[in-house]
Amino acid sequence: MNGTDWPSPAAVLQSVESEIKAILTHVGVAVPNCSSGDSPVMLPLPMAALVSLSITFKLDKSLEYIHAITGAALENCASGCPWPSMPVIGSLWAQKVRRWHNFIVVSGSRSVFRHNNESVAQLVRSCFTSFLGIFSSTSKLTAECSVNGLLGSSITAPGACPFVAPGFLFLRSCRNINNVQFLNDVIVGLVTEYSNELAGRMASSGSSRLKSNGASISLATQSAKEMATLGASLLCAAGGIQLVQELYKETIPTWLLSSRDVKLKNDNVVSYILEGYGIAYLLILSGSIFWGVETNLPLSKLSRRNRIIGVHLDFLAEVMERKISLSCNPITWKTYVCCVVRLMVSLAPAWLQEVKVDTLRKLARGLSRWNEHELALSLLQRGGTSAMGALAELVNLVEFEQKKPCS
Repeated sequence: MNGTDWPSPAAVLQSVESEIKAILTHVGVAVPNCSSGDSPVMLPLPMAALVSLSITFKLDKSLEYIHAITGAALENCASGCPWPSMPVIGSLWAQKVRRWHNFIVVSGSRSVFRHNNESVAQLVRSCFTSFLGIFSSTSKLTAECSVNGLLGSSITAPGACPFVAPGFLFLRSCRNINNVQFLNDVIVGLVTEYSNELAGRMASSGSSRLKSNGASISLATQSAKEMATLGASLLCAAGGIQLVQELYKETIPTWLLSSRDVKLKNDNVVSYILEGYGIAYLLILSGSIFWGVETNLPLSKLSRRNRIIGVHLDFLAEVMERKISLSCNPITWKTYVCCVVRLMVSLAPAWLQEVKVDTLRKLARGLSRWNEHELALSLLQRGGTSAMGALAELVNLVEFEQKKPCS
C-alpha cells in the first residue's frame, strides 16, 4: 500500500498511534510503540488482502450493513495479528471514512488486551481505582470515583481526542481476552490489596479506639462489599460461568492454601478481617449473579450449582477437620468461613439444601468450636430434613458444653 495505487497508512499512522496511546495512558495502561523505526509499515499478507478488499468496496448508505460485518471481521482478525496491525488498519480506514475516526481509534485501543496479560491487569487495576478512589490519590482516575468514574459520565465532544473510562473500555474489550483465566488471580489479588489499604487508612486516621470500634469496622466491611461487588461484576462480564466455577473450585482454595510472598504494608487484625470479608463477598456475589439464590432453575443449571458449591464447602469442611493445612492468616480464614456461611444462611439458603449432610456436620462442628453456636445451628437448619439428625446432635453437644463447670 504505497499511497499511489493503494492508500498508505503513513499519512495518519502517527496521529492514530498517539491517540490510541493517549486513550490507554488515560486509563493507566502502558503499551509499546506501534511504529518500527525507519522500516516500512507492513501487514501480514492475508490481513492486507482482507483490508484491500473491504476498503475499496463502494461506500453506500444502503450497504452499510456489509461494512458492519466486515468491520467486525477486520477487528477480530487484526487483534489476532501482531500488535501494530490494528493501528495500521485504523489509519487506512480513518482516511476513507473520516466521521468514523473516533470509533476507529477506540476500537484500535481495545486490541492490545487480546494478547497482553499485563495490559489487562493494568486496566482491571484502573477499574478498581476509578470506582473506589483509593489506590492512588494523585491519579486522574480518582478525580471522579464511583459509577461515574468507572463507566464515565460524558461523551467526548466532536473533533476532540476521544477518552473513555476504564470500565467502559474493559466491557468493550473483555470478551476478546485470550487468556481470561488469569483474571481470577488478578481480581482476588486486588481485593486483598484493597483490604490492606483500607485497614491502613483506618489505622492512620484515628487512635486505637478507632481501630477496634465496631461502627468503624462495620463501615469498612461495607466498603469491602462494594469492592467485592465490582470484582464479581468484572469477573462475570469477562469470563462468565467458566470463571465463576474456577473461582469456587481452584482460585480461592489455592489462595487460602498459599502463603503471601509479599509482606503486607498494614499487617494488623483489621487487615485480615477485611481480607476475609472481601473474598467471601466476592465468592457469594459471583455465584449469585449466574445461579441466583432460588431453587426454580433449569435442572442442568441447578445440578451444576449444587456440584460446584458442594466442592467448595467440602474443601472448607476438610480444613475444619484439620485434614488440610492452610498458609493464610488464621484471622482471615475464620472471617472468610463465618462470612461465607452467614451469607449462604441469610441470602442463599437454597444453596445448602443439596449439600451433603456430612459436609454440613463438619462445618457446624468447626463453627461450634469457634463458639459460633447460633451460626452452626442456622447452617444445619437450612440443610433441610436430611440434616435434622445432625442438628439434634449439635443441640445436645452445645447444651452439654454449656452445662460443664468452668475449670
